[in-house]
This record gives sequence, structure tokens and C-alpha cells, in this order.
Amino acid sequence: MELRETLKSAIQALRINALRSSLTMLGIIIGITAVILISSVGQGTVAFISNELTSFGTNFFSINPGNNFISTITGGGEPLTTADIEAIKDANIPNIENIAAFSYTSKVVSADEESKRTSVYGMTPEAQEMLKPDLIYGEFLSEDDSNNRVVVLGSDVVEDLFGKDTNPVGESVKIDDIRFVVIGVSKSGGSLFGSFFNTAVNIPLGTLQNQITGNDEINEIDIGVRNIDLLNETMDEVELVLRDHRHISDMEENDFVLQSFEGALDTFETITTLLTVFITGISAISLLVGGVGVMNIMLVSVTERTKEIGLLKAIGAKRKDILTQFLIESAVMTTIGGFAGIILGLGGTFLISVTVGIPFIISVPWILLGVGISTLVGLVFGIYPARKAADLLPIDALRYE
Repeated sequence: MELRETLKSAIQALRINALRSSLTMLGIIIGITAVILISSVGQGTVAFISNELTSFGTNFFSINPGNNFISTITGGGEPLTTADIEAIKDANIPNIENIAAFSYTSKVVSADEESKRTSVYGMTPEAQEMLKPDLIYGEFLSEDDSNNRVVVLGSDVVEDLFGKDTNPVGESVKIDDIRFVVIGVSKSGGSLFGSFFNTAVNIPLGTLQNQITGNDEINEIDIGVRNIDLLNETMDEVELVLRDHRHISDMEENDFVLQSFEGALDTFETITTLLTVFITGISAISLLVGGVGVMNIMLVSVTERTKEIGLLKAIGAKRKDILTQFLIESAVMTTIGGFAGIILGLGGTFLISVTVGIPFIISVPWILLGVGISTLVGLVFGIYPARKAADLLPIDALRYE
């Protein structure tokens, strides 16, 4: 039998039992869809974060209190202080260009009859150089404002307190009972930090420490470097300075965490890769179930077509012809399921990218892998039914009722 005739026969057999074939493909479709969806969305997310980091610049790193990721989020561990910043400055590390410090608290901010509770950030002027917020009105904090009662409001805060399309520069707001003069309105310059500058109230770090919180604790220190190629070396130098300043012995772990955006991106890529591998492992179970389903259906097909097989052998069909026909039927079924999974996976990726705002990336290697795996599943799980069909004796097949 010619290959073209065999393919035609396989497709015709699948069309005769279209519903049964479709249900059999379901496991294959789900498995391939999951792999394509996770891999493509993961790559799109990594590309999005990489683009955002480029817009902010990757030539700085951050220092947070705590000795692990959880403690930096929850605020555990020994806090950073202004003295830590002074120690870094006194070390005169050549590659350090600037140092920005941040501290925050939650307070009620009010203007006239309107009020809302929001995050109040104390920061140094260098924050503008590193995080690059967009200024809608006025100006950002400067060195001359170090202990003044001035504030840069986020655009969302302005809308809540003063209304839409309002320029509040020169107006007054109260943070608790302390009156501040509005000198600017800001919004986030990118999407990586969400609506950070849209919803925040920013005041000078010294003002926050001396007039609101009453302590010199700092939640984050950002350090900009002159040469990005020396970023890791600079981080090592700063680590040594802080360990010495904070009296951490050689046997003790750091009570602070240093993290560059480049390192954060590498970490995220690693997590995404591990997640893709994990989902692929789960999807393999679905593919296995789909393969077992294919084998069962093909066995049923062999039983239903016993007389047909006997007739083919009686008119001269060889064992390899019968074997090839049933293998191709099995492979065609799973390959169609693989393509359906790819289409659903890409469709889901497109919807997610449009909804969330990440780049739509087609992962070609995973698509090729999906097609290959689905075809392989069909061949592997189709071997037993195909051999069973090929081994039927013509006389027994023709007598089968």
C-alpha cells in the first residue's frame, strides 16, 4: 500500500468515529496546551520585566534588611539605618555614583474635607535618578528639602483629594496633623513597579524620620554604579563594608540582602524555567493518559475491523502494510491532537498577553517539541494494537463475528 493511500485510509477511519477520536485526543490536547501556554507566557513575562528594567536602568543594586527573601518582605531582622549609608559613603568605593535611601509608613493624608490612608515614603533626591518617575506638575524632592515639610503626591492621590485634572502645587495637605506643601505630582514611569508613584505620598527622608516616625530606620538602600561591568565587585565591596560596620563575625550570616535587578531577572528566569519543567512533568501525565486512551481506542478499532483486516490480507496485503496502517492512524490522531493543543495554547497566550500587557511570544522550540511528543505518543501507544492487527491470520479474521 502506498503511503498516501494509507494516510487517506487513516483519516477516513478517524472521520467515521469523529466523536470517539476527539475524546481520545483530549488528554493529548490538554497536555500540549499546558506546555505551550506556560512556556510562552513565561518567556513573555521575562521579556516584559527585561524591557522594564532597561527603562529604569540596571546600573544599581538594592540593600534590604533581613537575611533572606521572606524577612525582607515581612520586615524582620536588624533594620538598616542612616549610619549604614554613612559607612558606605566613608568607604569611598570608586564605582559608586550615588546612593538613594527609602523608608515608609502608612498614614492618613487629608486635604480640606477629603482624606485617605496611603503609604508615605521618605526618600532622598537620588530616588528620582534611579526610579525615573514622570512628573506631571511641579518638581521632585531636592537636597534643600532634606527636613522641610514638602510633599510630592501620586497622581491617584491627587485625584482622590483634589479631583480630576487638578494641579495642587502650592496647596497644603496634612499627614496626620502635620501640614505639608505640595511641590509636585508624579506617576510611575513604567509598569514594573505597578502604580508605585501613582498611589504614594513622597516626602524627604529626614522629614519622615525626624517628624513622623521618630527613628532613623531605613527600609531600602539603592546604590547606583558608574560601570555596570563592575557591579558584582562593587556589591562585594559594599557587603564587606556593611559586615564590618554592623559587627558581623566571619561565622555569622549577613543580616541584610543585596540584590541587583540583573540578579533578580536571573532569579525570575530560573523560577520560570523550573515552573515550565514542573508543568511539563504534570502535562506528561496527561499525555500518558492520552496515550493509554489512544491504545484502547485502537484496540477497539482492531476488533471492529477484524474482517476488513482479513480481507486485506486475503487480497495480498502484507503484515508490514497492516502494521503501518494502524500505526499511521494512531500517529495521525495524536498529531491532530498536538496541533489542536498548540492552537489552544497560542490562543490562550495571546489572550493573556493582551489582558495583562506582556509581549506575545511564540515559543517555536516548544511548539516543535509538542508536535514531536504528540506524534511519538501515537507511535509508541499504537505499536501494540498495530501488531495485534498485523498478526491476525486471514482465515481467522474472515471468520470473526
